[in-house]
Amino acid sequence: MSVQGVGLVGGRSAGAVHLVDDPLRWDREPTADPQVVALPALWWPPPDGVPDAPVGFLLQGLPEAGGAVTLAPVVADVDLDLVRDGEPVELDGDAGTVRFADVTETPVVTAFLERPDGRILLLQRSERVGSFRGRWAAVSGFLEDPTPVDQARREVREETGLGNADVTLAAEGRPVYVRDGDRIWVVHPFRFRVDRTSVTLDWEHTGFDWVDPAELRRRPTVPKLDRAWEAVAPVPRPKG
Repeated sequence: MSVQGVGLVGGRSAGAVHLVDDPLRWDREPTADPQVVALPALWWPPPDGVPDAPVGFLLQGLPEAGGAVTLAPVVADVDLDLVRDGEPVELDGDAGTVRFADVTETPVVTAFLERPDGRILLLQRSERVGSFRGRWAAVSGFLEDPTPVDQARREVREETGLGNADVTLAAEGRPVYVRDGDRIWVVHPFRFRVDRTSVTLDWEHTGFDWVDPAELRRRPTVPKLDRAWEAVAPVPRPKG
C-alpha cells in the first residue's frame, strides 16, 4: 500500500528504513542494503550537508527551508510512526508517496457529530468489537459502501439511530493513517452537524458523551482520533 505525502525531490528509489534518533548523527554501521533515511523535518537539511549513501529521505512534517541539494528522492509530511526501522519501502518523489511492500491497507471511516454548541459525540467501544475495546471513538466502521461518505452516513444511522434527515455534512478531511502491526488503517474523517442530540446505541458501544473537542486529548481514545478531528474541525473565526 502507499501513503500520500509531499514530494520535495523527484525520482524513485527503494531501500530499508533507517530511523534517525539524533540530529547530529545520521550514520550507522555500513550495510550492503540501500538505506532510506527517515527523520523529523526540523532536522532537515543537516548542517554538514546531505550524505551521499542514502538512496532516499523520508521526513515527518514539512521543513521550513526549501530542502537541500540531493539527487535522491525526498518525501515529506509522512508520520514516522508509520514506518519500522529496517523494513523495506519504496519512495516516489514525483507522486509524493511512500509504498510499503508487506503492510495491509484497511480503509475505514470516522464521523464526528457536532451539536450547535460545538460539542461532539464520543462513543465508548464495547468488549464485543474486534479492536480498541473500551476506547472512546467517533462513529466509525469499515469502508464497504461505494464511497466513504455513503459509508459514514450508514454508520451514523446504525450506531446512533440518526438518519440522513437528521445530519448535515459539514466537512470531509484528508485521510489519517494509523499503523497497527502489519496493517495501516486509512481513516477517512467527516464532520456532520446535528440538531437532534438523542441517540440510540447499537451493540458496538456501551456509552456516549457530548464533549468539548479539547477532551479528545484527555480521554483514552482510538489512535489519532484527535488528528482525525483536526482534519475536519471548523476554522476558528478571527476575533474583533
